[in-house]
Amino acid sequence: MANSAKLEPETLEPAPRRVRGVSKNTALARRKLIESAIHIFGKHGFARTKTEEVAEHAGYGQAAVFFHFKTKAGLLQACLDSALEQAKANLVPATSSDTLDLVQRLDRAFDNSSIANFFARTLWEFDGDKAVRTVYADFHEHVRQLIAAKLVAETGADERRAYVAAAALLSMMVGVRAEQRLEGKRLTRSEFRQMLHDFTRLTLGDLAGPAKSG
Repeated sequence: MANSAKLEPETLEPAPRRVRGVSKNTALARRKLIESAIHIFGKHGFARTKTEEVAEHAGYGQAAVFFHFKTKAGLLQACLDSALEQAKANLVPATSSDTLDLVQRLDRAFDNSSIANFFARTLWEFDGDKAVRTVYADFHEHVRQLIAAKLVAETGADERRAYVAAAALLSMMVGVRAEQRLEGKRLTRSEFRQMLHDFTRLTLGDLAGPAKSG
């Protein structure tokens, strides 16, 4: 169900010249429409965005949206699938990186990212929607597995302890981002980032020691 809270309007970048009719390069048209929709949905939300706005921003006529995605809901689903795929691809860790490096890259991925904005706005707008929540659950599980693998490699902890620690780190990241959105005066972005880094180091130290009973 869409949230009806009032949001301040934002100005979009100038749209490119339209392509008349449906583009012959269907793969390019589909990609550009999805990129534009992710960008605009992330700024204004799904409910407040018209398919014509997406088409104009991508440089096509409105008919192109319905040709490729049939409905506005079909466009949203394509955006969710594409955003999830891109987010996963951007988080492939280098073999030489450690846990702190991965956490830092995860944290930076939320800064000035149209995909991060799209995820945040869509989850807020469709809170409780099973299809949307499934996408987020998939991504969060992917992130937990990435962090857990780094923790096992770096500390030698067993997989279960590492997975629980990875879940705690992800929860910390999500919480830090939520807090930052609410409190931007007393605490700076760099201070929030330092909290996350300190928590990561504490987690590594804890896993490197013996497992606690009970």
